[in-house]
Amino acid sequence: MKTLTEEVRDERGVGRLFTLCDGVFAIAMTLLALDLRLPDLGKNPGDAAIRQALVDLEPRYLSFLISFYAIASYWRRHRAEMRTVRVGPPALVRLTMFLLLTIAVLPFVSNVLGSYGNQAGIAVAVYAGVNVVAAGTLLVIRWVVDRHEPPGEVASEHGRYELWFDLAAFVLAVPSGYVLPGNGPQALIVLLALSGVASFVTRLLLRRRRDAGAQTRDVFPGSRS
Repeated sequence: MKTLTEEVRDERGVGRLFTLCDGVFAIAMTLLALDLRLPDLGKNPGDAAIRQALVDLEPRYLSFLISFYAIASYWRRHRAEMRTVRVGPPALVRLTMFLLLTIAVLPFVSNVLGSYGNQAGIAVAVYAGVNVVAAGTLLVIRWVVDRHEPPGEVASEHGRYELWFDLAAFVLAVPSGYVLPGNGPQALIVLLALSGVASFVTRLLLRRRRDAGAQTRDVFPGSRS
């Protein structure tokens, strides 16, 4: 049985892990904005030149929005998976470090997507591939947490489906840059939107099933769902 000092030490260790994660996620989000800058337009550029320069940044706007959404989603889901964790087993710490590695790389691959996503399929494939690894790592983290946490304290069932939907979207996005040349980033947005719709529908279905189970227990108090 652990002493109070050991429990406090474990909780502090998990707290430090959360702090490190929050810092890496925040820095990665901030670095995304560095790609949103206008080229040198010379002295006294007119409205037309500035307007055209802003329009030409469209691929970078898309890559910024996709990446910001992805990083925010990974942060939210990681917090959801870890919310009941009191002790950080070595496997969980290693997996979290690997997740942070993929998050730290996202600003780089986001720049690749914004620069060449409409020109080369490899740009979309590399970007989607990094996100496949990140989403897959989160699923493994969930599995590790499920093994170490008491029943009833694991993350929601909907969260598992949500991760799988996004993972499927990024897997399908890997070849999209080749199948739809010049429209890879747009295809990625459509796939993520479909993932969001599937996640929303799943949430409603799970809620309806849960409500139906609660009504059954009210009618038959001795029954189990």
